[in-house]
This record gives sequence, C-alpha cells and structure tokens, in this order.
Amino acid sequence: MSEVLNAAAARLERAISALEVKTRELKAQPRVGDDDLFAPRSADDTELRAAAMQASEALDRAAEELRTLIGSEA
Repeated sequence: MSEVLNAAAARLERAISALEVKTRELKAQPRVGDDDLFAPRSADDTELRAAAMQASEALDRAAEELRTLIGSEA
C-alpha cells in the first residue's frame, strides 16, 4: 500500500511543480494593458488556465486514489 501512496504523492508533486513552472514562465513575460478587465484574454491566460486544469485533474485523480485506499482499510 505504501507503494501506491508514494506513487500518488509523486503525481501530486509533479502536477504542482508543472503548475509552478508554468506560472513563473508566464509571470516573467512582460504584459501590456493588464488594467483592462474587458480586454480579450491573451494566449498566456489560456495557457495558464490549461495548466491549472491539468494540475487540478491530476490532484483529483490522486485524491480519489487516496480515498479508495483509505476506504479499503476501514
């Protein structure tokens, strides 16, 4: 069982790391017109949202595995 937990923890770490890297990359790029709330979203915003969704899905899968493991021990 600890093998499964270690695998889930590793997936969580990879998802979080990937999101952190993408966030740093996007924040490092110069931006123009950030104060316009009604401006169309840039490709960077779209990329950041996609990275966040991927990380969220990975976290959801890992959490579900952990719930399954905990449920099987009860």
